[in-house]
Amino acid sequence: MTGQGQSASGSSAWSTVFRHVRYENLIAGVSGGVLSNLALHPLDLVKIRFAVSDGLELRPKYNGILHCLTTIWKLDGLRGLYQGVTPNVWGAGLSWGLYFFLQISSPFKITALTCLLK
Repeated sequence: MTGQGQSASGSSAWSTVFRHVRYENLIAGVSGGVLSNLALHPLDLVKIRFAVSDGLELRPKYNGILHCLTTIWKLDGLRGLYQGVTPNVWGAGLSWGLYFFLQISSPFKITALTCLLK
């Protein structure tokens, strides 16, 4: 009898401590980070290609963003547009997921803390 009573009170103690936590925020942050990264990764790849374009004949020369995208598409296809996407997706999903989970679910808001520090 006491074992059941302790587990019930123990579970209610945990539920009162974590009642403000919303896992939906974590899922929203992860999915938003992953989807935004998947949508914008080809443009990030173009930015990197322009940054490393140093005029050598080894690398192709691009006349603009559209020319760069079409050249990559013709040479490597869809796989070429998403080279190196895996670490970016992991990083963006993890960081945005934790941000939404901790910032929105936190009972202590940063804005309230900054007001106290002034």
